[in-house]
Amino acid sequence: MAGAGIPFHATVMPSLRDPDSRFSLVTRAALMPIASVDAFVQIMKFRPHVCCTTGGLASLPAVLAARVARVPVYIWEGNAIPGRVNRLLAGWSQRIGATFEGSLRVLPRGRTFVDGNPIRRSLLKWTKESGRAKLGIPADGPVLFVTGGSQGSAPINHAVLGAVSRLLRRATVIHHTGNAHLAQVAAKRETLPPELRERYHVYGYLHEEMGAALAAADLVVGRASSSSIAEPLAFGVPLILVPFAAAAEAHQMANAQDIAERGAAMVIRESQLDADRLVAQVTGLLDDPARLARMAKAARAAGHPDAATAIAGELRKLGRCP
Repeated sequence: MAGAGIPFHATVMPSLRDPDSRFSLVTRAALMPIASVDAFVQIMKFRPHVCCTTGGLASLPAVLAARVARVPVYIWEGNAIPGRVNRLLAGWSQRIGATFEGSLRVLPRGRTFVDGNPIRRSLLKWTKESGRAKLGIPADGPVLFVTGGSQGSAPINHAVLGAVSRLLRRATVIHHTGNAHLAQVAAKRETLPPELRERYHVYGYLHEEMGAALAAADLVVGRASSSSIAEPLAFGVPLILVPFAAAAEAHQMANAQDIAERGAAMVIRESQLDADRLVAQVTGLLDDPARLARMAKAARAAGHPDAATAIAGELRKLGRCP
């Protein structure tokens, strides 16, 4: 925050890494009064028009202090199933921004709106043509983008390595492996015949080129975190989602099912993911252009490329800013 020139103050309240640990609950409870007083002092100094939070236990002192100081609160919820603290905070908030339609079933009606997940504007500058040119991919032909997120995903990478020859006979593949898995995947690439190797684009990490890969793709295979779903949807790209099985309260599965119900995604459980199933799902979609087009239309309808602008507008309205 300091590097961006934004004033920053940290309270003593840490996040709750282990919600089932009694020791963690006791230590956080002991810190709550101190953190709340500290937050109240900072609010009185800063005198904000509005409090914006993504929730979680670490935000609780700031929200309490904001309400005591009569500062309106906007909470943004990124998952289809809000966590326990966020469900509590929602009752104290004047407005809640949701990412998934499913959140509307558990958050206060009349104050909850699907504003979407903010996306870096630099990602959205890419088009299919410019994205493929940047990555050295032919302008025509299907493109599959596989990503396990910034750190990569061992189960997804393992399935791709078992399926890669079959996938490459059907599409160009962009594989975002995570830096820890890059060497293994790159070694596999070198064993492929030249005509397949040139269609297999392997990256350990993508930053600005992430937008190029998403824009270039006709289909994305990935995890089901809020941002992992929001970014492809912003480009109108259908998804095959593999929810992280150990995600708290199975929130990634809930996210994936929400988008699947809207017709923009298919879901493979992590425990059922293997090379054969991945090939069957991918080729089944690529070989059915009409179905893929319907899913792309649903993805565009579910996407919120202007989510950041929408949320900023809600904050200005809530804070009565000119």
